[in-house]
Parts: sequence; C-alpha cells; structure tokens
Amino acid sequence: MALEFPPIYLLKAHFKDISELNALGKRIGVVFNTKEEAVNLFLAHEKLKSKVRIELELRQIGVTTESVASGLGFDHGSLPRKRRKVEKNSDGKDLIVLDSSTESGTETESENERKSPKSSRTASPSSPPLSRKLPVRSDGFARWDKDIIKVLRVAWYDDSVKAGQLLPTKEYLVYEGRVVSAPKPIWPNHSKPHEPLKILPLPEVTGAKPYDKYRTGRFKSHTNRGRTRTPPLIHETTSDHEEESQIPDLPDDLKQPYSCKRQTPLHTPNDDFIAQLKVIKEARLLTDAEESTSEWSVRAYTGAISSIAAYPFSLASARELSRLPGVGSSTVEYFKEWKRYGYITEVENIKKDERITTWRSFYGIFDVGAKTARDWYNKGWRDLDDVAQGFGSLSRSQQIGAKFYEEFEERMSRDEVERIGATVLREAKRKEPGFEMVICGGYRRGKPDMGDVDVVLSHRNENATLHFIDRIRKRLEKTGHITHTLRQFTTNSKRGQDPLAWKGNPKPEGKKAGFDTLDKIFVAWQDPDWPSMAEDRERNPQAKNPNIHRRVDIIITPWKTAGCAIVGWSGGNMFERDLRLYCRQELGYKFDSSGVRRLDTGEWVDLEAGADTLLEKEKKVFEGLGLKWIEPTMRCTD
Repeated sequence: MALEFPPIYLLKAHFKDISELNALGKRIGVVFNTKEEAVNLFLAHEKLKSKVRIELELRQIGVTTESVASGLGFDHGSLPRKRRKVEKNSDGKDLIVLDSSTESGTETESENERKSPKSSRTASPSSPPLSRKLPVRSDGFARWDKDIIKVLRVAWYDDSVKAGQLLPTKEYLVYEGRVVSAPKPIWPNHSKPHEPLKILPLPEVTGAKPYDKYRTGRFKSHTNRGRTRTPPLIHETTSDHEEESQIPDLPDDLKQPYSCKRQTPLHTPNDDFIAQLKVIKEARLLTDAEESTSEWSVRAYTGAISSIAAYPFSLASARELSRLPGVGSSTVEYFKEWKRYGYITEVENIKKDERITTWRSFYGIFDVGAKTARDWYNKGWRDLDDVAQGFGSLSRSQQIGAKFYEEFEERMSRDEVERIGATVLREAKRKEPGFEMVICGGYRRGKPDMGDVDVVLSHRNENATLHFIDRIRKRLEKTGHITHTLRQFTTNSKRGQDPLAWKGNPKPEGKKAGFDTLDKIFVAWQDPDWPSMAEDRERNPQAKNPNIHRRVDIIITPWKTAGCAIVGWSGGNMFERDLRLYCRQELGYKFDSSGVRRLDTGEWVDLEAGADTLLEKEKKVFEGLGLKWIEPTMRCTD
C-alpha cells in the first residue's frame, strides 16, 4: 500500500514568492480542507518558529488557537527529496503520485478511522486506490482531539517519505494549539490553492470610542467568518446568594488601595479570569492609542488585575469581587458573564478582530508603541513581511527589533538569564574591580522563563559608576556579546549622579523623561561561542554564529541610591506605579530609581544610610518609606 498522509495545509510565511509556495505545494500534494473536512495538520517553513507568528498565520486563514504545548526549535539541515509527480483527479484537484520507493508496508487500520468522499491523493497505477481512512500509527494521528492542531516542519514530510512510513511528530513539532473558535473553510470554493489572502480593513467608528462596538456585543467580523456571540442576559439565582453568604473576610492587604503594600504571588486562584481581563486591557491599549482615555482605561484594568491577583481565595460571586479596591462595575459584569457561561463576549470578539491581531504583532517589536502599530496598519501593512518592505522608514531601534523579532520572542530559561548576568558582572569587574550585581525584572519575581534580562550594576566607589555605561558597552562589544545597541541613556551621569530633581530636569524637545532616569543601555545580546565553532571556522572563517539573539538591559546605579534602583527594577508595573503614587500622596516624596526627594523642598532623602549590602539597602528603602518588607516573588502585580 502506498504511503498515506492525513490532510495537510501549508502555511505561507517566509516563502519568497507565490511560485515557490505553489511549487512546494505541488511537490507535497497539499490537501486543502473543505466544508466537509477540517485540517488538523500544518506544515511550516524552517524559519517559522515563533509561537506568536504561527498563531497570527493561523488566524489569517481562519483558525484561532491557544497554545497547549511548545514545539521544538528548528534545525536548519537540508534533506533529500523523494521523487514524486502530480496528476489531476476527476475534480481537477492536484493528486500526489508516489513511486514504488516511497510505498510503505501493510498498515493496520482502526475501526474509528474517518472517511471522506473526496480523496485528494491516489496511489500509483500499480498500487491499490488509497482509502481516506487513517490507520492507527505510532505518531498518534488517529488519537488527536478534533480541536487540536499541530504545526510541523516541512522536513517531517520529507523524512516520512524517505522512511516509507509516517514518522512520530515529536521531533518536528513547532507548535500545538487548541482551536478556540470554529475554523471556516481555509479556501472558499471559488478560490485557488495558495492564492494570497486579503484582509480587508475594518471601517472606522465615528462618534464613539473605538471599543464601544465590543460593549454592545453586536460587533460583526468583517472577515465573513460567521456571527459572533451577543451578550447573554445576566441574572442572579438563589445559589448566587448562597455562595455570597460564604464570602471570606477581606484580607487586610486589600483594605487599602496601594498594590505596593500587598503580597501578590506569581500564580493566583483566579488566573483564568485575570487572563480574560488582560485581553481586554491590551485591546484598550491598542484601540485607544489615539484617544485621551487610553491611559486611564488601561490603568483601570491594570488596577483591577492587581487587586484580583492579590486576593488569596477563588472568587465565587460578583459581590465578592466588587469588594476589591480598583474593581469597577465593568469588571464585575465581565465576571458574571464569565462565571455563568465560561466566556466573555467582548474577549471572544476581540480575538476575532484582525486589526487587533495585526496591531498586537507590531506592538511586540521593540520601540513600537500602540500608536505606531496603528499607523503601520493604516499604511496597509499586515505582517512582518510588509514591515520589511518599509524597512527604510523605521527608526534604527525599530529596524533591529524587527530584524530579531522572532528571536526576541523566544523565552529564556532562568539558567540562561543567570549565565548572561554572570557574564556582564565578570566583564564589569575586568574594567573596574569591585562591581556588584543584582538580576531584577521577571527573574527576581520568580518567573520560570523571561523575555529579556534586567541587570543592575553598582560600585561602592561613586567615581566608578560615573559614565561607566560607555565603558561596559565597548567592552561587551569587543567580546562579541553585544551585537547591536537598541538604546543608550546617560541621564544620571550628566547630572552628576544626583537623584532626579523634584520638579524634573528639562526634557529635550518636550519628550517625557520616562519611568527611570538612571544610566542604562538596551542591547541585542548573542553568546559569541558555540560547541562546534572551531571546526566551523576552520571550514569557513565567515561561519555564522547559530546562537539566538537576546534582549538585555544593563542599568548602572551609584551606591548611595542602589536600593532605590533595585526596588524600581524588581516589581511589576502596577507595583511600581503605586509605589510612586503612595510616596507622593501619603509621604510627600518623589520616588525615582535614582533616589527619593521631598516634594516641598526638593531635598534628597537618604533612606539607605548604614546598609552594607545591596539587599540591606533595598530593605532600608522599604523601611524608610513605612512599608512592610515584601519579597520580590510577591510583587507580581501584572
């Protein structure tokens, strides 16, 4: 019996042109799904390995998924191709014909195999016709959940043909996702295989905020993928009131509005509902990019999320939720809908909005804000290929961010973060012995993986940290660790390493100073060594470094205010915002990562005197601000 493949769809990303895509599709004998048959198996170009990009490609063809497992990275080897030819069946569709060298042995068939009246492949004339039944194989095709899709490297197909049997998918898997909205036919009946997809822009909403259409629940998808949900009628029952009678007492931490005074762990009993609110918050940020209400709306949802994240009990009722600080009526209504029906209409509609999907992918590029993402969309850009076409109009930092977008999207393990931090400290000590370091950011909050590395360096000799950012950058460029500089700031050295003035320093060209005024540098980082480097360089002196690029932030702080720097770079966004708000409203202080000043006189407040270590200095800051000590792992407000 000839080797039989399940229905396959070929993702178009990274193929140079439509002719290359068509040629590969004919060689593989791609099956395009119809209304009667859905595709659960996708093949991807060797370069397509970012989870975000894969989900975007799937959405563009009508398949919305959420990741359920992480696929393996690509290996960039080339594989021999088996000889095969393409014929036409009676329907005029492409059929793959395998020669005898690709035929497999007898296969065992399952009683639960599914049939299709329209077969897209046939065996060679010397072989019996192929059945649409899928045999039970070791790779588990027949046991797939109908709502699970897998994206494999094209190499899986070639290796399977070479082996004469369908190989296990584990070594070729780059993405596995659960379908969260029913996929419609990828190609309408009148379309041709591999015809480029056209995404029509949604009309602008006038006379109302851009997200008002979601609140009505009557937003229609402009990609003709079916009617979206309308909000169900929310009502209360006797059981609701019974649950409310068992509401636990509100913890003391949540009886005041500042998240910097609460214990907020990385994982909470209400993570599922928080995930829904994060979708809405991001949509507000992206759709309100040009609205004056954007900042207020995003902060409102960020505040609600931080309160819910600090709540130590699983929420059972809307009344229980409404007690939490920062939780408004909209959040309560969302909770009622989510608790009763298992989904939130607005979230479902946001996920179907092609504009937001595109804006989100642009927003993930370094130095691209929400407004820039909208501007690019208005130019007609829809994906990274379009960004590449307009490469010349991007700022230098955006060009670097776009170039390494997929690499920056890859998460780092804690071990890798520690290796990078150790390298920065080692090279800093080589330039100036005596430097000390703390790795901050998500690493210090206990995250299992990170998108970037935040390294804070300090030295007990204040002269050592003055303008040191230039010296460490040049050193790490020389060692090959820094390949590109995204941004560099020397604000603190320029003002003599004094804490930021209480009214702020003059800002050039009306620009904001930002959340932090320390000397710092944001770079693209690459380990210059790899195991086979000597052999590779011997064969080819210009051999390319295969190591992935990482995002690394190096921050320099003088010793006298190092505790403030560590506090400022360790907490979640809401923790840091509320810390500044608390200092201003309750203490009359201005808190900055460079130090604390009085608002009435502008005098510097030395909170760290007498501390001998960086950790002691950080604890001194909490003590001096009248805050109980909160471990970094309990500052996960976002």
